[in-house]
Amino acid sequence: MKLTARLSAVKIVDHVLHGHATHSAEEFLNPLNTQERAFALQLSQGTLSQLPFLKGIARQLLQSRLKTKEQIVEAILLVGLYQLSHLRTPDHAAVHESVQLAKVLKKMWAVKLLNACLRRYLREQKALLEQLRPHETAAHPEWLFAEVGAQWPVQANQIIGANNQIGPLCLRVNRQKIDRTSYAKILEQEGISHRFGALSEDCIRLASPMSVAGLPGFQDGMVSVQDEAAQLASNLLDTHDGAIVLDACAAPGGKSCHLKERHPDIELTARDIDPNRLAKVRENAERLGLTFNIDVAPIKPGPPKYDFILADAPCSGSGVIRRHPDIKTLRTREDLNQFHRQQVSILKGLWNELKPGGCLLYVTCSIFRQENDETIAAFQGLESSANSEALLVSWGEPTRFGRQLLPEIDGTDGLYYAKLSKAL
Repeated sequence: MKLTARLSAVKIVDHVLHGHATHSAEEFLNPLNTQERAFALQLSQGTLSQLPFLKGIARQLLQSRLKTKEQIVEAILLVGLYQLSHLRTPDHAAVHESVQLAKVLKKMWAVKLLNACLRRYLREQKALLEQLRPHETAAHPEWLFAEVGAQWPVQANQIIGANNQIGPLCLRVNRQKIDRTSYAKILEQEGISHRFGALSEDCIRLASPMSVAGLPGFQDGMVSVQDEAAQLASNLLDTHDGAIVLDACAAPGGKSCHLKERHPDIELTARDIDPNRLAKVRENAERLGLTFNIDVAPIKPGPPKYDFILADAPCSGSGVIRRHPDIKTLRTREDLNQFHRQQVSILKGLWNELKPGGCLLYVTCSIFRQENDETIAAFQGLESSANSEALLVSWGEPTRFGRQLLPEIDGTDGLYYAKLSKAL
């Protein structure tokens, strides 16, 4: 069982090393049973979270870089190092299983190499750690480590620490089915330790992660999994009965569903460019017992139709790295400017669809100003009818145009919110 799960973890890490996101690696998990799948995810996600650190160790162990076509051997080494450095895997088991993986993958030439590298790590661990560069010790790519330090010097250690931990499991109680206090009593009866969220009145934070299959009432639509930071969008949009509302980048539908849970009498449209991801919106809405329009369409200028627009824009994901550790490998500094340009274009397209006097809530899961305040500033420079509205909240860090939540080990993900109103 363990070897099969380790093989899947290695294939997922190799998949990411070749430039692909983990969400497209489901094929490597499909053959596994529930227990194997959980172990494979633990190994792969943990390795990806610590990848810059592990690569810093591997850099010293390997005399020369492996060829691209042999990258799966590097993946075996990295997963093996992760087990030795961060898990309670017995040393002999981590070494033996790594060697066995090379044999299974018919990389016989790598058997001695892997055995030598992993055993050298066990012998020389202290010296190898002392030779790591600062960003490797912090388990962050160099550009990301520098950017966090430059933009958030006071909070940098907090952000980096949170990025290297597994995010807490937060639930959003569906108030159309049950209230938070009543659901908390069900959790108590099941012996599931929890506490109420501090910022969202629909949030319950679990003390330990668990499978959604074990959540009471999940299949009946009582709760969804959603970080507390993301739950704040429905509060900030401040809609009213009968309002016509657009969630412009809706998939996978968490914010759309929360809006409808809180405001059942709004006319809501959830729109996204990706029909495959919109299938998840339909699935979530059906499970929760919610009904709203679901529209497959690109962002493009249209007539002023909406009273409120939620623009949860594509971004680097720098505020949710702990939930998507492949971001450390896949993102570059250049991506920040690319997303900035895309975000400005999205706002321009959506603005025509907003009625005069209407409100647009801009959201990203980024902590970087290029995708946040600088995007709002650039858009306002192009559109004179866009006025910034103060967010009357006490949470997060105040910025020029909005509020910034930062990742915290026992707190929220890092989301940015800003509100724009359209002049009459």
